[in-house]
Amino acid sequence: MGQDKSRLPFGGTTLLRWVIRRVALACQPVLVVARAASDYPDCGARVIADQRPGDGPLAGLAAGLAAVETACAAVVACDLPFIEPEVLQGLSALAPGWNAVVPVVGGRAQPLCAVYSREVVSVVEDMLERGERAVHQLIMQPGVRVRRVLEEELGAWDPGRLSFVNINTPADYERARDMLTRSAPA
Repeated sequence: MGQDKSRLPFGGTTLLRWVIRRVALACQPVLVVARAASDYPDCGARVIADQRPGDGPLAGLAAGLAAVETACAAVVACDLPFIEPEVLQGLSALAPGWNAVVPVVGGRAQPLCAVYSREVVSVVEDMLERGERAVHQLIMQPGVRVRRVLEEELGAWDPGRLSFVNINTPADYERARDMLTRSAPA
């Protein structure tokens, strides 16, 4: 995108605040992992500092999971504006007994819209120490118990799979804004 996606205007607020509001309908408390705890004042969530800034989303996942007080946590990237609270509730309901509950959409795992047990923090830290940075590699680590949630199951919570529409490019951003405008009540 060439800029901080979280600060993009979306739905009368910023993309980050929009996503926080959606997540808060299913999960409390909401935490945001940022380079510094002061990065997003008044965003509507508790902001914690990434302990390994520059190491990407996997390091952010470790920081977030280390900060939660619950056994598991929903993880949602800030560029998923159409996240359905029902998806997060459904994934969380499946979490007992698993280290990760990860949707699979279009044949691809969605590790940045998933539920993780705090038990994976040590696995993530080991991965980071080895120089691994890819979040999708976490669910392939030995000993990590993963519950994959296929599209048929997701359909009960999000029939259009809109929760997995993400914003990576300016064209994606414009498309998401158009989708929001079309879905707004007249």
